[in-house]
Amino acid sequence: MKDPAPFSSEALETINNESASDSQSNETDDMTLTALTKADAPGGRVEVFTDDRFKCATLKFDTDNTKASGKVTIDFGTGCTDAKGNIRKGIITLSWKDGRWFNPGSTVITTFKDYSINKVSFSNDDVRTVRNISTAESPLTWTVEARHKLTWPNGSTATREARHTRQWVRATSPENDKYIVSQTAGATSAASGVNRHGKNFSAQITTPLQYFRSCAISNKVFKPVIGVVVVTYNTNKTITVDFGAGECDNTFTVSSEGKTTTVRAKNDSSSD
Repeated sequence: MKDPAPFSSEALETINNESASDSQSNETDDMTLTALTKADAPGGRVEVFTDDRFKCATLKFDTDNTKASGKVTIDFGTGCTDAKGNIRKGIITLSWKDGRWFNPGSTVITTFKDYSINKVSFSNDDVRTVRNISTAESPLTWTVEARHKLTWPNGSTATREARHTRQWVRATSPENDKYIVSQTAGATSAASGVNRHGKNFSAQITTPLQYFRSCAISNKVFKPVIGVVVVTYNTNKTITVDFGAGECDNTFTVSSEGKTTTVRAKNDSSSD
């Protein structure tokens, strides 16, 4: 990491916490697509991609699932470690209604029960509502409305609400898929809340964020590798976060008041 001295500890705490919260919460969307695809692959594509995050998890597909509605339960039990060293525990449940999840008009609800990743816990009251607004077979497009409360081992908490639009750009091979995330039209921010240090924040996506599945496979942290976000904290202080030009790494550039530094993303329980 470059010398962070030009930035206040408050600014770095805000960026580190938003980066971690975004990584932990948005990863659930990627896992949701993997699990739903196992239940019912869209467009006849054969999904041969094996997602390492599920290697020691149990996926239960309800016997009464139909093409119009159904449920998938992902159970990580008391601890499931993937090849990157991420440890997940607990249960994620996906329920879809109003048609097959990849068809326009359908809705997928994601809920959690005692779920955590790297000792950062999701509240059992957390919920993600994903609505399909696609107008073409590819990219498939959804709006995402999410409410999360994350708790770290030291008892500190962060609350976060998200409002964004997500596109799934499918490649011939699933591991080369990518996701493009933008701020939902009409929303004042893509995310807002209170970080674990008690500071209010909001985040605006000014350049759409691109997540490459190939990068997610090679890196520990699920983060965009292209895109720009402007984070506002304490009412009028702003920081610009630039995720780069597509490099598969865990760093991003932070700029504020003419000063710039590089920060390494993390999604663990360490202090920030």
